[in-house]
Amino acid sequence: MGEEHVFAAPAPPKQFGSLANAESVKAILHNTHKSSGPTVSLERMAVSNEADSRHDAEMLAEFERRKRARTLTLPTDDVQVKLKLRALNQPIILFGEDALDRRERLRALLSTMSEDEIAAVLHTDEVNADKNDEETVTWYHRGPAELRNARVQMADFSLRKAKLRLEKAREEAARPAHEKALIRQEAHKRIQQVNLYASQVADTRPVAFCEFSADSEHIVTAGWSGAVAVWKRDECAQEIKFAGHSSQAGCARFHPGAFVQNQPNTLNVASGGYDGTVLLWSLSQETPIAELEKHPQRVAKVAFHPNGLHLATACFDATWRMYDLTTKKELLFQEGHSKTVADVAFHPDGSVALTGGHDCYGRVWDMRTGRCIMFLDGHTKEIHTVEWMPNGYEMISGSSDNSMKVWDLRMRRNTYTMPAHTSVVTRVRADSAGQYLVSASFDCSLKMWSTTGWQPLRQLQGHDTRILCVDISPDGQWMCSSAFDRTFKLWAQSDY
Repeated sequence: MGEEHVFAAPAPPKQFGSLANAESVKAILHNTHKSSGPTVSLERMAVSNEADSRHDAEMLAEFERRKRARTLTLPTDDVQVKLKLRALNQPIILFGEDALDRRERLRALLSTMSEDEIAAVLHTDEVNADKNDEETVTWYHRGPAELRNARVQMADFSLRKAKLRLEKAREEAARPAHEKALIRQEAHKRIQQVNLYASQVADTRPVAFCEFSADSEHIVTAGWSGAVAVWKRDECAQEIKFAGHSSQAGCARFHPGAFVQNQPNTLNVASGGYDGTVLLWSLSQETPIAELEKHPQRVAKVAFHPNGLHLATACFDATWRMYDLTTKKELLFQEGHSKTVADVAFHPDGSVALTGGHDCYGRVWDMRTGRCIMFLDGHTKEIHTVEWMPNGYEMISGSSDNSMKVWDLRMRRNTYTMPAHTSVVTRVRADSAGQYLVSASFDCSLKMWSTTGWQPLRQLQGHDTRILCVDISPDGQWMCSSAFDRTFKLWAQSDY
């Protein structure tokens, strides 16, 4: 036999390294392809979340910008708006742009700036530096010796009145919540039933002012013919007509004791005229019983102090004054406003006085010390009327900017703004219980407002022309209003 040959297959070549096995490589690649899907999805989700977060942040920033824009107090003078735009290196006029558009463009520009930058633009105007200094300076004049005695009288009177008011407030606070709600609901129900009761022609020219007496049964009116008259409420019958003003009579007020404790032949009515005169009247004669020192310009309003011993006058010469009704002498000559002082109102206790002016500002004056203790800054146009709430710490102002503002004496700031009318707010009054307000306007309407949330309750239409004045009777059952239509109108609750 021949030699047997055995053939063996060659050994596979040896490979070294972590990827030596091709199958392992394929497996790794396969697993990589399988896991790449979710990884890409997570990346996309991360990018999407980042975009959403950026969008939300942009929306929040835009809302904050709009909120800040609404709170900005901008000048209403178009010349000043142009100067502000020029200071920001912006075109002062764009094609087709009016004054309102220009002001809103300035508002939008300022809303994107920081607080310090906004303050630098709005409050460091070199053009109005002298004017601003003039507006912020309050001048105090040395008064006669009798002024000190008057301040002591007012301090004593106000302390006693404040004690009674606080006792009443504590009793009110102790009432259960449901009882307070019931009282408020009853007051609002009566408001919904208020309708026109009577209308009376009171003058040959517009009737500028009307007011109820302390017993709620009589009304005094002042007209642009110069006539001042007292009327019986229920019959709208004229009781007495006073003659003494040589020009328009702008205001007439009852003494706090008229028809209550004053005798007919004593002081019961005071009135102010456009010729600068302030006349005092009794109910027993048609001629004035006294005339106070003549003012250099028109007397806008007069107001009796609650003690009945002093009278304040607001004048177009940018001052307000106070007189002693016993001696008929001027006790106080007060500056502080840069333009006309349009209205003056005493605190229910008589401790402080509130003035409003055509310089768009209001001021609160301490009658016991003579100091200005609060500055009301917020209206963009002239203030025409001011009023104290019965609670003693809230004030209301009405302006040519068509709004009414609520001010808190304790916090010393504006707490609420009511977009009240579509034209000038000429008069605002609060009822003695503090449940509601009534406002009059050049838009020919009266509006009634809740004092809890400052919401509108009712709008009354009756006058065909601009309304100049409105008042609420002390018993809260009647309202009277006067207007350019030469009439005063009575409003009362009715069953229909």
